[in-house]
Amino acid sequence: MNVIYKGKRVGTINEIRKLLSTKRPDLSRTYELGRTPREVISKLMIVCGRVGNESLGLYRAKAGELESDFIAVDSNSWTDLLASIKRAFDPGRHTAILLIGSRDELPSTPMRFGGNQSFTDWFLQDVDGDGVPDVPVGRIFGLPQTVLYHMDPLIIDSNIAVIFDSQPGRSNRHVQALVKLGFDVQVLEKFAPGDVRLMSLTEFILQFSDGVYSSRIHGTPDMWASHNSMILSHQQVSQIGFQGYPFVFSEACCTAGEGPLVRAFLNQGACYLGASLDTMNNTRSFDDWRYCAYCDGYKYGILDLLDSYETLGQVKLQVDREIFNHLDESPRHQIEDIKNHQSQDLSSENALSAIEWVMLGNPVRRTTVGPNADYNPGKITVDT
Repeated sequence: MNVIYKGKRVGTINEIRKLLSTKRPDLSRTYELGRTPREVISKLMIVCGRVGNESLGLYRAKAGELESDFIAVDSNSWTDLLASIKRAFDPGRHTAILLIGSRDELPSTPMRFGGNQSFTDWFLQDVDGDGVPDVPVGRIFGLPQTVLYHMDPLIIDSNIAVIFDSQPGRSNRHVQALVKLGFDVQVLEKFAPGDVRLMSLTEFILQFSDGVYSSRIHGTPDMWASHNSMILSHQQVSQIGFQGYPFVFSEACCTAGEGPLVRAFLNQGACYLGASLDTMNNTRSFDDWRYCAYCDGYKYGILDLLDSYETLGQVKLQVDREIFNHLDESPRHQIEDIKNHQSQDLSSENALSAIEWVMLGNPVRRTTVGPNADYNPGKITVDT
């Protein structure tokens, strides 16, 4: 595996190169692209919102081509949408749900934290009504050509991963995680025009936000940025033509709320998992990520399970389940109050950290791991 740091910290570059010294990925290489097997994609249940008759016809026809079941839902209520999903969902046939439409076209569950409102699809994963997620859900939206591509995207197997880290070398734990998952890892402090080719070939992009608060990467609906530097903007993402549906995981605040950044990633052909509200850091260590209902628990849960399941939707679902099942009673009650329409407000950081993560992309995209992937995060430490 290979780790390359691009930035000002020459000492760190030399240290890491000595530790993991192999050849850099050949960016002139052409990688084979494939499709999701029909026996996998045909088990999608596709749920389409109010996208207009012309687009609805296009998506219904595409679903027929994929042999996937398709339903159209015209509703302003997320509970009515969930009821429609429950009526149509067949656990003997369907393994995942693909939602088509922005939240204005296909409703999502509203929630508030700290006076800020956003939305989540967490509750739409509960098709048996027991309050615990049990089926992977992903959402796509945009122009018809964007939606049609996400329904059956081209998949790359480059084994290239890119990490955006505004303080490279401060911690290498996340780098080592991707190395153990079989990737050739490239670490960028921020995007530069010369990185377009690298980004286009990547299979996994990790936006890493741990570190000193004034230096770490923060999120907005428009960009990833530190306090004094833009890391990656939606305009820059729009310059990248992703060749093979990479998985993007962002732990920055507020990036998954259907803003320009997420729209750019979707338009350019990437699958995005991020938070719709603020992301919270743990102030004590945990022996197991499952008990760490904070940003690090979720991030290392995703990294832990990438080598354990076949699809990204299954990975997200299992992390959602594990985090929720290990919550204390009070945050669980706050989540249940949203489910039961008794409140939209969360005061618990743990409750927020359990349900704010949104998958924007096709949930049956196969997991992004390299050869001989084998990773276990162990103890989750405190980072400030």
